[in-house]
Amino acid sequence: MDLIERLADKINELPNLPQTMIIGQLSNANDFGFYSQPGSQVISQDWSGIQERLLPFEVALRTNDFELGNNTLWRISELLDGMTRLETDETYTFNKINIEPQPFLAIIDVSEKGVFLLDFSVEITQQIDLGE
Repeated sequence: MDLIERLADKINELPNLPQTMIIGQLSNANDFGFYSQPGSQVISQDWSGIQERLLPFEVALRTNDFELGNNTLWRISELLDGMTRLETDETYTFNKINIEPQPFLAIIDVSEKGVFLLDFSVEITQQIDLGE
């Protein structure tokens, strides 16, 4: 399943991002990351193995420019909130994105950089193998 890659590609298409967002956690070498969160869940499943799933993700941006951090994550939130389709590898079908809460400043670290977060979940439909 290529969901995280396709979402990262979409976000990186936004003009004037402070840098390219990578797939991965924040680190000493990376101030702008996108990663999956724990807690995915099956919303429903039928007898043929078709599942409705909810997958949680987070975008994180660390910056000393608080206006830039806030504005960047709001732009990403608006992009995702308006997304109605997503090209996939056909192992799943994109349904929708749920954004809660809106972007927020989570912490100011010891170097006085703010860490801005955007949490959201993606609903997909996926055929699973029932091991017949």
